Amino acid sequence: MSLYQTNKAVKLLAHNDDPGPFLSFVADAAAFLGGFDLTTEERQALLGRDYAALYQMGVQPFILQTLAHKLSGEPFMRFIGRYAALLAGLGHPDYET
Repeated sequence: MSLYQTNKAVKLLAHNDDPGPFLSFVADAAAFLGGFDLTTEERQALLGRDYAALYQMGVQPFILQTLAHKLSGEPFMRFIGRYAALLAGLGHPDYET
């Protein structure tokens, strides 16, 4: 169930017309994540912006990439090369529930 909660949190931050949740996460990520039933590993990965760990846990890769880009504040073309290098060699995540 917690992977669902992790994906829900990432989607809420990455794809939301309301900037409130994203601004809340940036201001106090721990408080924002308090509203989600996450494992310690998931919470730490989100707090540490450990995108490789989140990817390996099975977080939906497209929403994860969108969130990582949004948090980076970089132009997409500069961001995507760094992000792709970070995930290179990790294979495909396990989406089994």
